[in-house]
Amino acid sequence: MKIKAESGFTLVEVVIAAFIIVAITGSIMYGIVTTDNSLRNVELRHRAFNTLANRMEQFKAQVALNRIQNSSDRDRRVCIEYKTIRDMINQTGPGTGCRTIGYLSHNIRNRKTESNQAQIFDIQASLKYKMMSRFGRAGKDTVISLNVSQLVFK
Repeated sequence: MKIKAESGFTLVEVVIAAFIIVAITGSIMYGIVTTDNSLRNVELRHRAFNTLANRMEQFKAQVALNRIQNSSDRDRRVCIEYKTIRDMINQTGPGTGCRTIGYLSHNIRNRKTESNQAQIFDIQASLKYKMMSRFGRAGKDTVISLNVSQLVFK
């Protein structure tokens, strides 16, 4: 009499193996998405700081040239990150081609001094923007602030 040899897997074993593969794949994808969003937030923070530092240099130049603009333009829209390089070069309007928008506010205050030859100005600027959440949507508000004192000789 011949004995039949059983080969292969049972349906239960195949389902359990498929479930394990799906769970591992899902965990890997979740890790990739989380890491990607974290790297994007680090890059966004770096770009926001550079944008604020550049604006701070403009404010310092205004103070040095005695062309201080009124700080009535609080929460002025500023593009932190453009979609393409072409959008950055061809800025035709506010927010055109902008991927991430921030809101800049500043305050320039003349500090009282006893010198007739020098003036000291305190410049405060802050940039508010939204960080990215886990799933690529705009998340919580983030604020970066810079404070500078500028000495100007007459």
